[in-house]
Amino acid sequence: MSTAGGSRPAAELEQALGLDFRDRGLLRQALTHRSYVNENSGNDADSYERLEFLGDVVVRLIVSEELYHRLPDCDEGGLTRRWTTLLSQRGLATVAERLGIAPYLLLGHGFESTGGRQSEAVLGDVMESLIAAVYLDAGYDATRRFVLSAMSDEIESACRADWRPDNPKADLQELLQGQGRPTPVYHVVDSSGPAHRPRFTVEVAVEEQTLGSGSGGSKSAAETEAARAALAGLTDGE
Repeated sequence: MSTAGGSRPAAELEQALGLDFRDRGLLRQALTHRSYVNENSGNDADSYERLEFLGDVVVRLIVSEELYHRLPDCDEGGLTRRWTTLLSQRGLATVAERLGIAPYLLLGHGFESTGGRQSEAVLGDVMESLIAAVYLDAGYDATRRFVLSAMSDEIESACRADWRPDNPKADLQELLQGQGRPTPVYHVVDSSGPAHRPRFTVEVAVEEQTLGSGSGGSKSAAETEAARAALAGLTDGE
């Protein structure tokens, strides 16, 4: 595979992940961002977006099935909260970071210069597209083995009796209430990007004091990251 776009050879990633693609074209597509396709006069269908669509469904089934069997006494709400955390953009991006996928991405130079290779949104999407590529190339059983191995730490944590959902907004509100302070207010301070892939920046404030800011592909995701940053600032040094 070409190393254009700043990526390392995908065959190296294939070996590191213990995969053996019959069709390496699927692996290449899973690592190809729309910006790379556009800069090289390609077709949008050559990017990872179609694979991401399929991978989202496949990983949901695999993780849902695993939680269902491992937590026989957990009700629907508890299963859903765990599932939502595991398969959030941040959750999947964390897995992609641990697997070392970022250096192998094919990105346009312009997008890379803005930090695209470290983007949580991109890494989360690529994790889904990689799962779809494995599914199309090797079938469900092989994909299930790959997903459960890649996400073993997160799934193990979600199955513990003392597990708590990752909910920075609720945690921030609880912390502020404990300090006798008002409910935090979230403001969108910037929005950019095309309609199909917007980017929002949100600040969270209390009594006109800005506590943190965050960005995400939706207002909700940006609010979550702003709350996470606020929590980090308020609890630093505790």
